[in-house]
Amino acid sequence: MVAMDAGSGKHLWKVDRVTGAASENEHSYASPMLYDFGGTTYLITHGADFTVAYSLEDGKEIWRLGGLNPQGNSYHPTLRFVASPAAADGIVVCPTAKNGPVFAIAADKQGDLTDSDAILWVRDEHTPDVPSPLIHDDLIYLCRENGILLVLDRETGEEVYMERTHSHRHRASPVFADGHLYLTARDGKITVVKAGRDFQIVAQNDTGETMSASPVISNGTIYLRTFDALWAIRKE
Repeated sequence: MVAMDAGSGKHLWKVDRVTGAASENEHSYASPMLYDFGGTTYLITHGADFTVAYSLEDGKEIWRLGGLNPQGNSYHPTLRFVASPAAADGIVVCPTAKNGPVFAIAADKQGDLTDSDAILWVRDEHTPDVPSPLIHDDLIYLCRENGILLVLDRETGEEVYMERTHSHRHRASPVFADGHLYLTARDGKITVVKAGRDFQIVAQNDTGETMSASPVISNGTIYLRTFDALWAIRKE
């Protein structure tokens, strides 16, 4: 982990990210994220079998969550992480890969959180493999790569519903705007689902172009990056 001065590029600190991961698991496609825990901002990283939080001041490790890919005879050598964690007030949701578990933790802790009371709940299967989780109000939305939308209760982790949206690969992360979720399939079809505890598809729109990037929504405009173009869509 490296922190650099934005103006000069000078290294401010550099620390080794020690995990013990092996084989393909040394790789990670998950994005690091900043999160404010009660006035203190941490840098959260996800990959190489662990989710780890660091101090922005000096790179000191604040906490780490293991058990995402336990060492030993059952160690999975190709369980590299692609989906990034999601965070909201008092909770961080950590996906894994390949239909593995999903962890929810109370991250205002320190030290090794593995098998500790910092773990709020664990969903033993159905992790999204590529799309990142989305947290909104009291629900957690997990869009699996096969197009199935799994919704969990934020507090308990209990299943609210699990329904199929569109039977095609989903590599883009779900996006929330104006009371709806936007789920983007690789074949260019975007499914709009009403947020809440009842499953309702509001619309399905087909761009006819291949895409893997997540939509971006700003000031009434939705931006879609396909393999060949950038779309900007808004009301007239």
